[in-house]
This record gives sequence, structure tokens and C-alpha cells, in this order.
Amino acid sequence: MAVSPTLSLLWQSPDSIPERPASDSLYEDLNVRRLVRSIALNPRYENYVRDILLTITTDASVIRYRQQVMVDLLNNPALVAQLHQLLEEIIALEEYLKAPQWEKNVLRQVAWRLSELQRYVDTVIGLHTVLVNAGDALQSTGLRQLRQSLTDIVESDIFQHLRAELPDLVPKIRDVRSITVGINLDLELRPLSATLLDTHEAHFVNQTMLSRLFGMGSKKAKEGTPSDGPIHDARFVAGVERYQVELNDRNSPFMPKLFRDLSELMDETSKPVVRALRKYTQINSQVLIMLKQDIAFYLGAVQAIQRIREVGMPITQPKILPLDERTFHVEGMYNINLLFQQFNKTVERTEIIGNDVHFGEDGRIFILTGPNQGGKTTYTTAIGLVQLLAQAGLPVPATSARISPVDQIYTHFAKEERPNLEAGRLGEEARRLNSIFERATRHSLILLNESLASTAASESLFLAQDVVRAFRLLGVRAVFATHLHELAAACDDLNGRTDGDSKIISVVSKVQVIDEGNTIRRTYQITPAPPESKSYALELAARYGISFAQLKTTIESRNTDTDAQSSTQTGK
Repeated sequence: MAVSPTLSLLWQSPDSIPERPASDSLYEDLNVRRLVRSIALNPRYENYVRDILLTITTDASVIRYRQQVMVDLLNNPALVAQLHQLLEEIIALEEYLKAPQWEKNVLRQVAWRLSELQRYVDTVIGLHTVLVNAGDALQSTGLRQLRQSLTDIVESDIFQHLRAELPDLVPKIRDVRSITVGINLDLELRPLSATLLDTHEAHFVNQTMLSRLFGMGSKKAKEGTPSDGPIHDARFVAGVERYQVELNDRNSPFMPKLFRDLSELMDETSKPVVRALRKYTQINSQVLIMLKQDIAFYLGAVQAIQRIREVGMPITQPKILPLDERTFHVEGMYNINLLFQQFNKTVERTEIIGNDVHFGEDGRIFILTGPNQGGKTTYTTAIGLVQLLAQAGLPVPATSARISPVDQIYTHFAKEERPNLEAGRLGEEARRLNSIFERATRHSLILLNESLASTAASESLFLAQDVVRAFRLLGVRAVFATHLHELAAACDDLNGRTDGDSKIISVVSKVQVIDEGNTIRRTYQITPAPPESKSYALELAARYGISFAQLKTTIESRNTDTDAQSSTQTGK
């Protein structure tokens, strides 16, 4: 009996795998690449982690299925350590799926299959033992089902027969380590003919004829079959180790026949093993190898969560609510990519601020305004990353969370203008927005960052109002991070003029005004509130040294230096 092809630690059944991947812009706009690299156990699994994150499922039972596995692993460090070791065994088993280069060499095919079956048996036994030893500590359906499937395999007649027979089959192939060849010579010591004399269970080793006559063989010679001359190693050519000789080589007058005899001898040796192996053709290690990526996904996630906990940041398993509730209630949310970035020792550490986010009856469409560099983009991307993590069945960066799944996450972030755009930047933005409305539903999440900022403010406001009203009509959850304070101020008017149950509200990145209003301190706290009357562009200009007063000082300083230099040259 083999592992069920449908068995997975991520999907309860093939029917639960969604057909639509995430939107094209999501990966770039939310910087999912950093998230993937931080979760992946090592680079070889990055593509798989990316695919899991971007294959967004709305099935709450699938999400909970994964959450249970995560809880089991986080609560059982010993199990995690053992799975790390077994993962390497599965990787080694996977090597046997690669097609060998000796299709016509029966003996080597048999040896290859025997090695695969031995590795398969060892891996099944090891994984089964680990899960059995975990006992009642395993509460997840996924790990319990895997344990039961492995139990069924181990207790099946075919597995028991294979396990019992392998110790007898393997030596029949592997014990042939060397062969004695007899060569007849003529009077001038030229080779006339050759024949196969005997097989041995050890390799030939170097030993001179004198040492054999006087019993002075080395320890190495005594451990192997002594030869009467030096050993010429076919594996080494110009210092490079690689096999150069096969049974079909033709290098001397009688070598073709000799090698043919050798092939026949080896085929005869392998025939009993071939007959024995026919009983096990139904055993396919592929279905066991399919678990490799699932296990690696969880082990990488556990490793990332442990790092987060070590630095004292909160991370929690969200409660998954029904799809139709269209709810996102998260306390103390922070941008997980910002934290992962700070794990890099070359990056300056900054304080990471948590925010409470509530999409629900009181507001599902946020018009987010505030000062430049006040955290609007960080907040917007954090919401998308939390939603991705939650629907992947992973804990989220927050103190608590209750989240409804979304059928898709659409992003529309400002792009750099490209000269080859026929319609210009605004036309390209309009095209991308229209594409979103062609696919989004009331169960979607839409994130806009500085959209429609490529035209005059009056035109931008007019276009933005229509887009936001369409959000309300559709019933989506959305964040629109913008400098259009007039848009945020018009929330009540937009709600009144448009039918829908997704209320539009204003949320603001708060600041503290100090130094008699000449300086502000960004708090990165984002809360529902009316928009501020200004974007604090003057403060930003002052910070970068380009306020009028600062530029005036720069110009005057240059003039003073020029006058002084001129006076010096005149004096000379």
C-alpha cells in the first residue's frame, strides 16, 4: 500500500485547491519577495513558498487545517528537530527519481532500484516512528492522518515482505566487488585469450609479488583481495573523479567478448533479484516525496516565528471568520517585512509601531491621509501581508486577529513613468484600475497607494471620487492611501450619493505638532479621524533642507563665498 496521492499537510483534498493565483501586481507591490525569503527554509524552497502564499484559498476549513499543523509543530520542538533530519532523508530519496544514464545495463538498474527501495523503507519507518512517538501531543488532522497513512503502509503485507526481503536481495548485487580475469599469453608474453575466473566480495588492492611471497602484505591488502600489480583506477583522469569505463567499452582485441561475458554474468546474477522486485512495482516513492515541500514550508515558518518571538514582537494565530462577514479586526498589527528587514544587521534598527485595524460595519473603505513618510504605505502593505499570511494558515504579526478570507487581493501602487507607455502614466493607471474592476467581487481586498496622482489635483480628485464610489457599490474592503485630503473630507457625501454596505471612512496617520507648529513628530499611529488640513509638506521640505529659508541661506552662502574668492584674486 502506498501513501495516498491526495495526502497533503496543506490541502485536505485536490478539490480545495483554488484555480486562480494572486493578481500580477501583488508580488511586487507588497514586496512578497522579502516575506518569501524570510519564511523559506532555504533558497531551494522559495518558489514553493511563493506559490503557497499567492494561491489564495477562501476555504476556512483548509486554513484551519493548516493552522492546526502549525500549532502542533510550534508546541513540539522535538518533533520539529526530527522532521529537519527526516527532510534530508526525503531529499536523498528524491534523487532516485532522476533517470539513470544506463538504461540498457540491467544490473545497474536493479542496483539503483534496490537502493531506492531501501531508502524508501528507511524514510517511511523514520517518519512513522517520529509521528508515533509524538503520541497524543498531535492534535492536528493533517499530522494524525499522515501518521495513520504511514501506519497503514508499515503494517501492509507488501511493505512487510519488502522490509524482510531487502536484507537478502541487496547483498546479491552489492557483494560482487571484484572479478578475477585469466589471460593466456604466447611465448612473447602477448595476450592471446582471456576468461572470467572468479568473483569476490572485496575490491582488489595494491600488493607487490615479493610482498605476497614473503608475507609482508600491508593491512590494506589484507582487508581486500590482493593483486599482483598496481591498481589502475578508471575513475580518475587528470585528477578528476568520474567513471570512464562501462561494460560496453572496446579497448582491445578480445575485450568485446570479455565484457560481453561479464555482462551476461551480471545479468544472470541480477535475474533472481529482478524477479523478486517485480512484486514491488506498485511502490512509488514519488507520493512520499510530495510531502517534502509541505514539511519544508512548515519548518521554515516555524523558524521565522521563533525569530520573531525571540526579539519580543507579538505574533498570533488569527481566528478565521465566515467569508460573508467581510471582516478584518486586527489589534496591534505591524508590518512583518519591516521586522524581517531589521534582522539584517546592516540595517539600522527603528521602532516598529502597531496599529488596530477594523474593517466591518463601521467602515470597509479607508481613505488614508497624513504627512509624507508618516507610515501610510507601510500600513497599507501590512494589511495585505496579514491577509496573505492568515489565508496561508500562518500566524500574523499582531496581538490578536479575527479575519474573514478574501477571494483575491488587488493592488494598485504608483509606478515610475515609462517612456514606452503609449497612453502615458495616467492612461496606464486607468487601464490597471479597470482591470481590477473587471475581476473584483464584494469579497475582495483592494489596496491603492498614491493612485491617480499623475494628473492635476482637480482631475485626480474627480477620478478618485468615482473610483471610491465604485468600491462602495461593489462592496469591497479597500484602503486608498492618498494626499487628496478633499477626498477624505467628502466621505459622508460619497456614502450619501452611492448605494452599498461598504462604508467609506477617513483614517489619518497622526502627528504631534511641536516647536510652536514649526516641527512635527510622526507617530505612525493610524486611526479613524477627519483629514488634517495640510500634508505638512513644509516640514518635509525643511527636513531635507529645501524649504525657502534654507535654500535662501544656501544661495546667500554661495554668493558670499564667490565675493570672498573674487576679492582674494584681485588682491593677488
